Amino acid sequence: MSLILIIKIYSYGNIEKLSSLKTGSNLSGFSFWNSEQASTYQCPIRGDKWIVITTIHYPTPAIHKFLNLTTPWNLIVIADRKTPSDWLHHLTSHNSSASSSSSSRLLFLSLQQQQSLRFRILQHLPHGSYARKNLGYLIAIQCGAQIIFESDDDNLVETGDIFHLPKLLRPQQLPWLAFHRQRSLFVNIYASFGHPHIWPRGFPLEQLRNITEDGWHSLRQNQQNITRAYIQQYLADLDPDVDAIYRLAHPMTIGRVLFDRDQPPIALEPFTFSPYNTQNTVTHYEAFWGLYLPVTTTFRVCDIWRGYWVQRLLWDIGGHLIFGRSTVEQVRNSHSYIEDMDDEYQLYHQSASFVRFLASWSSSNPSLVGRIRELARDISRGGFWKWKEVEIMDAWLEDLRSIGYKFPPIIKPPQKLPSTAVKQKRAAICATGITECISEAWTTTYINLRQRLHGEIDTFLFLSSSLKRGPVPLATRLKQARLYMNSTVTILYEDRDINPGIPPTCNPEFQLPKYAPIPVPNYFQQLWSLNECYDLVREYEQRFNIRYQLLIRSRIDTLNRMPETFERDGIHNVNKTIIVPPHRYFSGIDDGFALGPIELMSHYMKRWLSFRQCPPDRNFHPETYLKNYLNRFTNVTIDHTISGAADAIPHGHNNCH
Repeated sequence: MSLILIIKIYSYGNIEKLSSLKTGSNLSGFSFWNSEQASTYQCPIRGDKWIVITTIHYPTPAIHKFLNLTTPWNLIVIADRKTPSDWLHHLTSHNSSASSSSSSRLLFLSLQQQQSLRFRILQHLPHGSYARKNLGYLIAIQCGAQIIFESDDDNLVETGDIFHLPKLLRPQQLPWLAFHRQRSLFVNIYASFGHPHIWPRGFPLEQLRNITEDGWHSLRQNQQNITRAYIQQYLADLDPDVDAIYRLAHPMTIGRVLFDRDQPPIALEPFTFSPYNTQNTVTHYEAFWGLYLPVTTTFRVCDIWRGYWVQRLLWDIGGHLIFGRSTVEQVRNSHSYIEDMDDEYQLYHQSASFVRFLASWSSSNPSLVGRIRELARDISRGGFWKWKEVEIMDAWLEDLRSIGYKFPPIIKPPQKLPSTAVKQKRAAICATGITECISEAWTTTYINLRQRLHGEIDTFLFLSSSLKRGPVPLATRLKQARLYMNSTVTILYEDRDINPGIPPTCNPEFQLPKYAPIPVPNYFQQLWSLNECYDLVREYEQRFNIRYQLLIRSRIDTLNRMPETFERDGIHNVNKTIIVPPHRYFSGIDDGFALGPIELMSHYMKRWLSFRQCPPDRNFHPETYLKNYLNRFTNVTIDHTISGAADAIPHGHNNCH
């Protein structure tokens, strides 16, 4: 008699009975997989929601929770060489409260049972490999999966169900897209959920400074009518997925990390990368092809490498990777951090170069399968995985086809609109400076500006997070800025060492009456941020085919007095001149507020570049220098009905500033 493999949805009451059954026994009432007739196999259970894990431990609290969810998710457990042989018996003896309905959701495959599966990939999967999880994906897909949740046996779901979003999302459900800045293709997604000094496993360490200084939080409004959120990575509290170097260097934070639950979900825009893992991840049907875990890399590398190449091809089918709030608590199984660090060697040395390769890769192949095959070969030629991986990937693709998986089509990117279709908007606001409490002054200033200008206005927050001390904790101030929903773009960054190139013969300091000389370098950060914000607005115009008529410079800690309207004729015509407030104390121009035509405002916003030459009078006093500089280049009108930095929220115990 040919060998018959039992793939039974084990009910707790039948486990002891099943353990005594042998080939040839009376198996009436149970479901089988005939190894010689895999093509006619009927799944013991079917369903559209599946959980896939692999384990080498006895059933953990996480396993018991997966079997008692309020929504009927089916659970596949892929055993390996070290998985206890009495795993199923142990499950029943430690879960007396389990119901028959929950037990009917479990599909456990021992190592011996796996050997009789007829998937092509099986011959390539070594024992003791996390990549054996690939078998679980294939079985779930064959048994009707439309959505697959990946986790580990040390991740505790915090509620009675698995949280996930629909695969098609509107901007109200997904308000933000993360984008990379100048010096890196990466974003640190942990930063946007409240922890800018923690990074996920697989993030290239050499990029940390670039990310932090260019914008550790860089988001723009999601303007897509529909976002295809095919892959959804949710975070884990307490002991999140970080690399061994972080764990060794910051031991006191491990087990204490809590991400911001109020942060709305964030999608990555194309050609912006972030690591994602297999620990709390939802994949919709259209991205099932990307579940494949590489076999020739190490355990600590395989899911990160998968995440990177999948992101590149996800854009070709119009899909997005999104990140959401923490929905599990990880109580991590015992690990050796030193062994983990050795296992992560390739991440430390190749993550950045791998992503640069992926960002530059392109294909004209008309099918997704063709592009997957092509990319797998190019990754091998680039030295990022072994050539054996190409053969295994081919087997994976053939297995997907054999079980009836339908690959999604390639979607051509939208054509850029012609210049005649440029959208006109009234103004862009550049709000720069130190991150203060948004609600204290900026909310009112923003409302007043919108009431005094006719037309659409976009807001660009470009704020420094470097002022650590203050009457209000920095974390509170940063959270207010991150959660502020009326900005078009929000960038939070750490100050960098900057040098405007002032000639050595020029003394960069100024002196206030009755005060000691003040070094100008403290003022450089403000001028540098104005320059950066102006460039950000111009880049946004070009990318989204927008044309702003006006640009407004403001601080978020200032309650500005304003005229009843800025839509005026005469000398205060904002379409022809830069409007600025007077300075109350010095013979200059208050540098806390200005608005005018966007072309003229370039002189105001980019005066940082002028420091490469000494001013004629060698006077670097900010307000005086601004007045003298603008008078040399453009038309400026002082409006005495406007206030500027002199009316900033005062310092004090009850004030954020």
